[in-house]
Amino acid sequence: MRCCAAALLAAQAARASSSAYFHPAGAPPGPREETIPVVNIGPYIRWREAVDKYWPHDGDAPLPDECELIVKKWGDAFRACGFCQVLGHGVPDDVIAKARELGRAFFETTTAAARDACAGDGGRGYKGVGAVAVAASGVTADGASTIKRPPDYASEFVFLGDGDDAQLPVPGLNDALRDYFRACRRANECFLELTARALHLEPSTFAGDFEGESWLNRLRLAYYPSQAGKPPGTRQLRYGEHTDWQCFTIVAQDKQGLEVEVPCSAEAYAEAPEDRRGSRENSMFVPCTPVPGALTVNAGDQIQILTNGLFRSCVHRVANPDPSDATARLSLVLFTGPRPDARLAPLAALGPPKWAPTTSGDHVR
Repeated sequence: MRCCAAALLAAQAARASSSAYFHPAGAPPGPREETIPVVNIGPYIRWREAVDKYWPHDGDAPLPDECELIVKKWGDAFRACGFCQVLGHGVPDDVIAKARELGRAFFETTTAAARDACAGDGGRGYKGVGAVAVAASGVTADGASTIKRPPDYASEFVFLGDGDDAQLPVPGLNDALRDYFRACRRANECFLELTARALHLEPSTFAGDFEGESWLNRLRLAYYPSQAGKPPGTRQLRYGEHTDWQCFTIVAQDKQGLEVEVPCSAEAYAEAPEDRRGSRENSMFVPCTPVPGALTVNAGDQIQILTNGLFRSCVHRVANPDPSDATARLSLVLFTGPRPDARLAPLAALGPPKWAPTTSGDHVR
């Protein structure tokens, strides 16, 4: 006898989602928990898979209570601070580990000449330390300027996954990056569906514009060298304050360093050290500490525009390590986006538009 997907999932689900929030403005007195929300979407993914296999009807399957809670936590996280630590995302651990291992080998075991030979155009390829200055762009979805800083203390390799990327001088790295790229894009399908549900839209609202290939999907290997014996310059960071131009950004972190600008009370802002205060009044930078097994996901400018500002594209940065920390840091960062010709404008169901329409490609050019 075939059972419905909702009942199947209810029997199979083993872990509940969890979420922790920073201390918002106006919160009652008490200890501040300045942490980035954590949401386990595993039960939702298992429910989707069960529906595909076992739901025998033409209509939509009912969403189990456990999944309704996940949708709510997803929406709460991106409305509040635009960032989320996602567990149960479906990207295999070994895919992440292989991309990370071979990615480190590219930056740490190859010669400068070999890396320089992997430079490219159209936003792809290798760039060494000093070639990127993200804070200097100063562009955010709400038109605010970020803090201006010198070039970033980082190098990078950008992979577009379209078959035209450089053949890298580390055996197996191209395949490892392709596997990570594809697995994260599959996870992003679920992230977009959760977003639509959290906004009380049809689950497939965003799906059509994200089908197929797009140069807006790009994987950035961000390598932050050890600063031992080579201290950063005045006001220089590993990666300066910025927002992301595309839709959701999916990050596999290996070490602490990422910091997120979140709203805070006037009291917390006054108490914060100068280098922790945000670029806006009553905001501060809090660490986005890696959670074992989680991917860090943040909303970019295009998500903020599509949701008419309901989901936040949040300013973030990568801080310098403690002077006693002589280690390097590597992040696997997938920027996701729709087709370049997709219409970029607030969805009509979400109220009077706060942004004029354009296309996704024109927004980032």
